[in-house]
Amino acid sequence: MKKNKIIIISIILIIIFLNPKTINIIRSKMNNSKVSIKETKEISYGYSNNTSFIKYRDGFLMYDGKSLKYMDSEAQRKFDLNIRIENYSIDTNNSNIYLLDKMKKEVYIIDKKGSLMNKLSLKENALMIKALYNDDFLIHYTTDVEVEGVKLYSYKGEEIQDISIPQIIINLVEVDKNTSNFVVSGISIKDDRLYNNIFYYNKKGELIFSYNIENKVFVKTMFLDDNLVFVDPKYIEIKNLNDENAKKINLDEEIAYVDIIDDEIIVMDSNKNIISIDKYGKEKIKEYSIENIKGIKNIGNENIVYSDRSIYLSKNKQKKDFTKDILDVFTIYDNSVIVIFRGYIKFLNID
Repeated sequence: MKKNKIIIISIILIIIFLNPKTINIIRSKMNNSKVSIKETKEISYGYSNNTSFIKYRDGFLMYDGKSLKYMDSEAQRKFDLNIRIENYSIDTNNSNIYLLDKMKKEVYIIDKKGSLMNKLSLKENALMIKALYNDDFLIHYTTDVEVEGVKLYSYKGEEIQDISIPQIIINLVEVDKNTSNFVVSGISIKDDRLYNNIFYYNKKGELIFSYNIENKVFVKTMFLDDNLVFVDPKYIEIKNLNDENAKKINLDEEIAYVDIIDDEIIVMDSNKNIISIDKYGKEKIKEYSIENIKGIKNIGNENIVYSDRSIYLSKNKQKKDFTKDILDVFTIYDNSVIVIFRGYIKFLNID
């Protein structure tokens, strides 16, 4: 009889522990266990207002108008290339780095090893460069005859398409990292009415669709699966690329920060409320135990929230404080965090 009870109890325990819900609970408890945030290295640099930091491959790029540096997540310098540009625009894909000299109308294309692949001269007054993920790139340009436009080039410097748009001031050019399609947003005034004009192109520069919306000026455009996300200071529109559907979300307060993290639109409003919005427009308030939030990044299966002088692991509820103001945070792989300050950079490891 005693033996039968042991067998029955054993079967019940096996059933319980093979249950997916039970497994998820155990995993959740394990994930919520304490982790350590270890500082592995600190490096200093000469900070200036002309310095840019961009996440790149397994680290980040740093450019100050004089020297382009590529550092990996372990603080190892991959290359250091001297290129002097006073007024520049910089962008990258996972392969190349694209530098625009606005004054000299020149473009530098640099590979991941720091070698100059190509240098080309432009005829247009170039304002900005955007990298496509098939190694082509876009130049947003202006002319002296009230015409702005976007030119699509191959990485060899060959002109693929010239998209000129008269009587419009272009305020946004954004690229879809998955498809290399891109969107151009421009402002126009007609009959004393203001319009935000949207043009969506494929990677060849061919127009897929266009439309306009009255009395709205979008300040940011993002891509979420098969949707375009347009951000107004107090308004978000999610437009499906496959049909005419558009979901409009009005917010009570102005947007202070917005990004796409884990297939959700994360919004921080002027009252420091954090709102997550899925691609269907469903909203949810998120609570984080940290004040003065500046931004949110993702690492592994959790978010890292950073404020003026702290980073906070949302799932594990771990916090690390610093003595200086944070400029930016990069997350690499599932355990590396790079924190940028004025004059120095800290490299952290999450265990």
